[in-house]
Amino acid sequence: MSQQNSVEIIDGNGWHKEFPLDKNLIHIGSDPRNDIVLETGRGAGVALRHLQLIAVSGEVRRYRAVNLGEADIPLGESGERILAPRSMVEIANAESLKLGMFTLVFRLGGVAAAIPAPLVEPSTARVDARPPTVDFGQEEASDVICLRLSLPSPVLHPERPLEGIVTVQNLGNQPGAQFRLQVLGLEPDCYEIGPGPILFPNVEKGVFLRLDHPQRPEPPAGRHQIRVRATAPEAYPGESATVSKDLEILPYFRHALQIVPVD
Repeated sequence: MSQQNSVEIIDGNGWHKEFPLDKNLIHIGSDPRNDIVLETGRGAGVALRHLQLIAVSGEVRRYRAVNLGEADIPLGESGERILAPRSMVEIANAESLKLGMFTLVFRLGGVAAAIPAPLVEPSTARVDARPPTVDFGQEEASDVICLRLSLPSPVLHPERPLEGIVTVQNLGNQPGAQFRLQVLGLEPDCYEIGPGPILFPNVEKGVFLRLDHPQRPEPPAGRHQIRVRATAPEAYPGESATVSKDLEILPYFRHALQIVPVD
């Protein structure tokens, strides 16, 4: 019988409960709509939607954690490492982290269930090789910049934003390269993207990306292409990399009722 992947939640009073990790995308926070709810009555310091877990494809189920909150998340028993806001880290077996007054301990290593579509590909083991890209449409390649885009779904729902990760890698030889990220194809009020990272050669970092339904006539419902572009004008003038995605924007209905008195 294969080991089940799970996370144990422990509050400040010693209460604990184990939750299975059996989905590709899991949200943890104090809002009741999360997959795993950390109730405020058991401990403070947890944002409405605080942590996102993204499954990594492979024979063994692994997860990457994204800090959706506004404060650092301590990692390890003594908090010797920090997961900064809008940053991502891969979770190892027996890894622990603190969300407010809660401690989360991960039990990983179970055989992964079938993942319908690739979410996040494991990073390449060779630092001198370009890692594989997620199959999210055409990509504008660069010898010094690599982009990967991970989204849980190609459908943008009026009531549910899409939250994913744009992974940027410095393939060049310039140290401390400042990258800049742009989202094309949506109005600025329809997306939120974290700041472009500063990277040394052969280093990559995940940047938080959130897409919101426009909830207005334009753009009309249907298929639209969005693109994420990365540049580093100071370190690599004239170089850019782009990854694109066909997004299905679902219809949004808004009706008004006017009551007219009858004489």
